[in-house]
Amino acid sequence: MGYIGTKRSVRSQYAIEDYEVPLNHFNKDLIQSFIDENEEFETLRLKTVKLWKFVAGKIGSTSWHHTGTYFNETDHYSLFAIAEELVQNGTKWENAYKAYLDQEKESVISESVFLSVIKVQVWGGTKKHPKLIGYEAVMGVKKGDWLHAVSEAEQSKYKLSANRVESQKNFALENYNALTKQYPEFKAQKRAINKKIKEIYK
Repeated sequence: MGYIGTKRSVRSQYAIEDYEVPLNHFNKDLIQSFIDENEEFETLRLKTVKLWKFVAGKIGSTSWHHTGTYFNETDHYSLFAIAEELVQNGTKWENAYKAYLDQEKESVISESVFLSVIKVQVWGGTKKHPKLIGYEAVMGVKKGDWLHAVSEAEQSKYKLSANRVESQKNFALENYNALTKQYPEFKAQKRAINKKIKEIYK
């Protein structure tokens, strides 16, 4: 069938004109034009481009065509097929997409979460005559310059740059086992850690 310039094959261009397009072609203008020409899908006008792409990825491509200088085999996705799926099973797809976003968010959070064990000064005496009476090890979730305590502690959070904090050791969330090996007193805290993460990253 031949090529149109160096961009795509004639078959790919025909498919695009029939709203069967590569994923990177999905955008608001394309979807609005598709709905303008196919009024039976008017109820989908406010659906996000990301939802359309999500459904496309799940139901799969409807064809492939050569594109680019190196004759790449590029998957094309039918807007008709996606629209029909959204009309028939809209709630199912909305819920699946929401679950996907929640999972992505949790994944991003878990990759950036650090646990810390800090050594904190414990003071007694009076306000006029304070006296250092010892030290306490506190384990918690680190966020910025704060440690949100998970283990039983004098207070719920500690400013890590404060003078009272004498030392700090950080562990990536996935290295919790390494933390408990070094600090066995903080074993069996996984549920409490997850609860604290949900509280401070909600």
